[in-house]
Amino acid sequence: MILKVLLLLFPILLLSCQETTKDLVVKPTAELSFESSFEGQSSFLNYRQKVENRKDFQRLSSLFFTHKSGYTIKSEALLDPKGEILKAYLEKVDTFGLKVQYTFYFLKEVLSMAQVVKTHIHESTEKIEDSFIFYNANQSPIACYFRQLVNGEQAPYKAVGTDKKSNEEIDLALQMFSQMQNQTGSFSLQFQGFDEAFNKKFVQFGNAEFSTNLAYAPTDEEIASIKSNPEAVKNQNFLLQFQDIQEASGLQYQVLTALQKK
Repeated sequence: MILKVLLLLFPILLLSCQETTKDLVVKPTAELSFESSFEGQSSFLNYRQKVENRKDFQRLSSLFFTHKSGYTIKSEALLDPKGEILKAYLEKVDTFGLKVQYTFYFLKEVLSMAQVVKTHIHESTEKIEDSFIFYNANQSPIACYFRQLVNGEQAPYKAVGTDKKSNEEIDLALQMFSQMQNQTGSFSLQFQGFDEAFNKKFVQFGNAEFSTNLAYAPTDEEIASIKSNPEAVKNQNFLLQFQDIQEASGLQYQVLTALQKK
């Protein structure tokens, strides 16, 4: 069941997201080293390297969301020129010094490999828990590896057994990725209000769990209509199009480029 929801995703993706300025980089080390291997592992790793070497990706970023508890989450899909997904990222950062990064590799839009990197930062110590899972065509894990890195030290991956908890974590991350990209489910968007910061005007959309803020132009007619009568769109779900911006000062934010009612 790991990927069923994802296969319905991509006809909608092009409507919901714009090309991002850069991808999420999830590489604690440049090379992968394993203490033991399984039959066919080299084919997996060769395919991964081919994906890493490609320069023709279409990058589709999600909105940047904040959970009511304070953690932030974002995602990105990398498609080939035919629109087929090859790679995806999901990144979650909490307020306690923990960053979790998921990297997914797909072959013919079926999950092939997943890497989960958990970075714990406490005072002067950085500890990384790095897992790599390989899947067969039936979406069942056939091998799982783990390593722990402290303050940049390197170590090979050691084979470990897969368990129900880790499989559920991957399932949940893929489901969140799909919903973020499509702006559905836990990431469905309703108008929530306006704000100002950094000399810019922002509009907030979200739900009881997650919210996102986007800069907008004061001349935007659709936003002006909402501002004049917010009750008219109460409980209305929207589909947002946007663009990622990074200013020379380092300030990063997303700008609303269009919205439509669902």
